[in-house]
Formats: sequence, structure tokens, C-alpha cells
Amino acid sequence: MKYLLKKRHFSLVLLVLLLLVVVFFTCAKRSENADGAGAGARGLGVDGDTVVSTYIRTWRLEAEDQREESPHWDAGMVKAEYLTDLIIAFALINSDDKHTIYISEERFSFKNLWNEVAALKSTHPNLRVNISIGGYTGSAHFSDMVKDENIRAQFVAGVIDWLDRHNLDGVDIDWEYPVGPPWGVRVFADAQNYLALLRDLRDAMDTLGAKTGKYYSLSTAVPSSSWFAAAINVKEVANIVDALKLMAYDYYGGWSPTTGHNSNIYRNPNDPSNGGSTDQGLRAYLTSFVPPHKIQMGVAFYGRAFAGVQPGPNGDGLYQKYTSIPFSNGYLTWAQIKELLEPDSGFTRYWDDVAKAPYLYDGDIWITYTDQQQIEELVKFSKEKGLGGFFSWEYGTDINGDLLKALFENAQ
Repeated sequence: MKYLLKKRHFSLVLLVLLLLVVVFFTCAKRSENADGAGAGARGLGVDGDTVVSTYIRTWRLEAEDQREESPHWDAGMVKAEYLTDLIIAFALINSDDKHTIYISEERFSFKNLWNEVAALKSTHPNLRVNISIGGYTGSAHFSDMVKDENIRAQFVAGVIDWLDRHNLDGVDIDWEYPVGPPWGVRVFADAQNYLALLRDLRDAMDTLGAKTGKYYSLSTAVPSSSWFAAAINVKEVANIVDALKLMAYDYYGGWSPTTGHNSNIYRNPNDPSNGGSTDQGLRAYLTSFVPPHKIQMGVAFYGRAFAGVQPGPNGDGLYQKYTSIPFSNGYLTWAQIKELLEPDSGFTRYWDDVAKAPYLYDGDIWITYTDQQQIEELVKFSKEKGLGGFFSWEYGTDINGDLLKALFENAQ
């Protein structure tokens, strides 16, 4: 009798353990599905690789970066060996019907874009090529489009047609910004309509994928600031998209009262305006329950300049007032910055070890920029946080791939 009781007791314990195992794996599966299915939905590459992507412009390259008198890049200029994804920037929304997407040949004069994309995919079959819609100056019609369910459906149908017709691999929504920043025009209905747009795109892309046998990625560009995470349900955004692309740059520029870092990782306590930092921006999303693997870190492949800058107490021009903006609206490519790093340029390079950011100064012009040292620090920071990958803005400002190579090699 005791033997039978012990045997029944053992069987009961074994049954309970088996039930616990089933419950555990069921919950784990549900958790995985909540984050999205597939490797792409985890913020990683389709094959589980760390994403290293770059936006590439559809407008003219700077004169010094052009090849053979062409104002645009061609497939042979793209160092795809350092990329998992290439993001064409930007498709725009038609101002008349508010749903048709297009790339303006009149403005961009890029008649052979899709030929170059096809050539790239032919020579680099593992490269994923995505289309980004919007941009800072191209986001004006998003709000009108998303609020009307019928117009939104036509927009989504047009996007799906582009994916299929041009053999693209994904879509990036660069709406700057739904709801809008606190200092601009704010449309609070955008918060829900933005989510509706992302859901509609995800559903339509999955339907297309069921026909083609291909997974199409969906990403959205987001600012590195706390106001956006407060205005938008970013946790729900993360449940829909494969990646939130954190635009970790433009903390300082011609709109700022003093000089300051464009893309510093940490805040320097001497910053008089409590300027932004990548660490602060990222924390806003992580504390809003965005899984870190759903976030891709943005890297600036350009610099910003200020003129009429006094040396200040440290003699380096950091956080000092300026009188004008030099160069092209204060914007410099990496090729221009490399020339200023030469010994006879008159500029001195400085490194802010608190903010983890480099800068240049010649006693008058002050330049904030990104270099290989900062990329190494940024990749280290991103890996410690468990982020899902990296992207840069943008290839045209680093046409020889110097910074891209550093990003790719550090990311491995």
C-alpha cells in the first residue's frame, strides 16, 4: 500500500512538472510573438545578423563626391560588403491626392535609380534594399493621409506595389513627426493614426509575403528625445515594427544658442542648455518598455559648423556663442572634415571624454562631427544596452565608406 501511494505521488509530481514545462514554453512563445515573429521582427537581420544599414540619398551628391561628372551615386560606388541593408531616401507623398508615393525626377534628376538598385541586388544578393518614405522636409502630408481610412488604404496599396514591382525588401516610415514636437504644430490624433498606419502596413506586407515567400521588414525613424516617447505609445510601436531607428544626432546646430556636440553619447555637465545626448534619448524608450533589441542606433556621417566662436575659458570653443553659420548651412561631409584633420589645416582636434565626442577648432570656426573613435565608443555603448543594430545618415556624406567600414567592423 505504501509502495502504491509512493508510486502515485511520484506520478503526480511528474505530471505537475510536465505541466509546468508546457506552461513555460507556451508563455515564452507568446512573449516571442508579442515582440513579433521571425528574426527580422526581433530587430536583427533576417538571418539573425546584427543590422548595419545606411540611408542613401536620391538627391545630388556634393561636387567633391561626384564621379565621372554624374550628380548621383551608382551601384559601383556602394560598398555593400559593409552593409546588411541599404535604405533609399526618400519617397515622397503626392500633395494632391495625399497617398501616391513618388521620387521626384524633376528635383532629383535620378532617372536610373531602379537600374542601380537592380545592379546592386545582382552583385550583392544578400543585401536588403528598403525604401524610406518622408524625411524632415517630406513629412508634411502624413497627417492628412493617415486620418482618412480610405486614403490610408490607398497609400498602403501603393507602398505594396512598390515593394513588389521594384523587388524591395522593406519599408521605413520617416514621419517627422506624428503629434509633433512641443515647440511646433501638434496634432494629437496623429498618435493613434500613426499606429493604425503601421498596423495596416504590417498586415499588407505579411499578405504580400505569403504570396512571394519573402519576409518584408518594417521600420520607423524616431527622435532621440523624451517628448516623443511621452506623446506616442512606443511600446505598441515596437510590437508592430521590426525596428525603431533612433536618430541619435542633431543635438546641436544652427538653431542652438551656443556651440555643442551633434551626436554625443553622454551629457557633459558643463552643457549650459542641458542639451540632448544619446544616453538620455535611449533611456526614454527603454523606460517606456521598448525592447532594446527593437532599437537600432543612428550614427551621423557628417558634421556641423559654427563661425565667430571665441575660445572661452578652456580655449577650445566648446559651449561658446557664435556669430554665423559657415559652409553649406553649417553642414559638412566626411570628405570635407578629413581635409580639416590634415596637419596644415589650422584646426586642432579635441576629444570630450565625458560626452564621448570629437570636435575641431581653429580659433574662429568650431566643428562637431563623428569619427572612428566615436563610432567605437557608440558601438560599445549600444552592445552594452543590447540594441539590435545600427544605421547611418547618410551614405552620400561618406561616399568612400571610411566611417561605414569602421561601423561595420566594430559591430561584428
